[in-house]
Amino acid sequence: MSASGTSVTTYLELSEDGEGAHKFYEVVVTGPEVSVRYGRIGSDGQHRTSTFASPEKARAAAARKIAEKERKGYAPAVPGGRAPRPVTRRTTASAP
Repeated sequence: MSASGTSVTTYLELSEDGEGAHKFYEVVVTGPEVSVRYGRIGSDGQHRTSTFASPEKARAAAARKIAEKERKGYAPAVPGGRAPRPVTRRTTASAP
């Protein structure tokens, strides 16, 4: 986590070789608010903000979410460090 003023930002990425996952997860804690941004690397992603009863509860909620993502294979990274990849679509064959 890196501190910037009164905000604490954590940026994680999950990038698998080949056509696997290539996504990011960013958490910013500012007082009692937790802002989460996530999506494919290279995109703006989606954004969600939650407000908690206290800054301590916000930090605890953020820490739980970060730990969950790290268990799934996300690792700390630097935004912009990886190049975007084209979106690949899986092909499915319908049964006759």
